[in-house]
Amino acid sequence: MSAMNDIQKALNVVRSIERQSELDIRLDTLALITSTATDIVNDLRKTKPNKPVEISKVRPLPIPKPTPATVQNPNTSSPKEPKPFTEPERPQRDELFR
Repeated sequence: MSAMNDIQKALNVVRSIERQSELDIRLDTLALITSTATDIVNDLRKTKPNKPVEISKVRPLPIPKPTPATVQNPNTSSPKEPKPFTEPERPQRDELFR
């Protein structure tokens, strides 16, 4: 942990000097700190192997097997011959007054 304490003390010194400086020095200080941070990140990326992200396995959904369609005829006993097209049948007068 002493390395962190040393780094923190150094950054505090940089901050105090930076606050008392002119704008150009302040901007140069910011660029230096940003460059240092970038170098640290690049070093860390090189030393740590990239672990592949674990992808959770999704179970495949079952696919239902198709069943053959069965044709159901209501009257399979005796097929009737189709009637030719005629006008609708009208009830006879006798049937109406019964």
